[in-house]
Amino acid sequence: MRPAQMNAGFSVIELLFSTLVVVVLYAVVFAPSAEQVRRKRFADCAERMRKVHLALGIYANDHDDAFPTLPTATTSDPVLGLLVPKCTSDTSIFACPGSGREVPAQGKAFADGRISYAYAMDLKRKDAPTTPLLSDAQVVSKSRPLNTFSTDGKGAGNNHNGHGGNVLFIDGHVEMVEPSRTLSLPDHAVWLNSKLG
Repeated sequence: MRPAQMNAGFSVIELLFSTLVVVVLYAVVFAPSAEQVRRKRFADCAERMRKVHLALGIYANDHDDAFPTLPTATTSDPVLGLLVPKCTSDTSIFACPGSGREVPAQGKAFADGRISYAYAMDLKRKDAPTTPLLSDAQVVSKSRPLNTFSTDGKGAGNNHNGHGGNVLFIDGHVEMVEPSRTLSLPDHAVWLNSKLG
């Protein structure tokens, strides 16, 4: 072989190294950051809450503007289960993407603790528009005002790993709430946490 032919191309090692550099640069430039992933989960969660609000509205239309109530309920699961299948068959809306919970079976009522939202029972549309109606799972609290979300991302109320949670209000708007914020309810309302809170 002549020396000119030996230097005519890239070696396999050079090609592999070049490919590796391109892949690493692509990952650095285009991979979502942890902050972007967190914001997307909050946004997806808020969208699901808006869909729950639509189902709650359908229920209220048929029940003199009252949202679902179940006097024997100790968690939000059986009360929100009243919405399925009459008001919605999409049960994926009851599981926050940040919670890592499995979605209840489509189109079937549930009461077994698979959802990830807390619910304020005994409210009506006539209550103040800024009254919390639904939220990410809460830190369990019997006090008023309510403690809201886990501050360290552990235990109950940790749908968003210590970054707070979403709250749906009676008027249908959703706010991202910091973990240190408390929520107030009217005296006639009962806050029910998710079974797996």
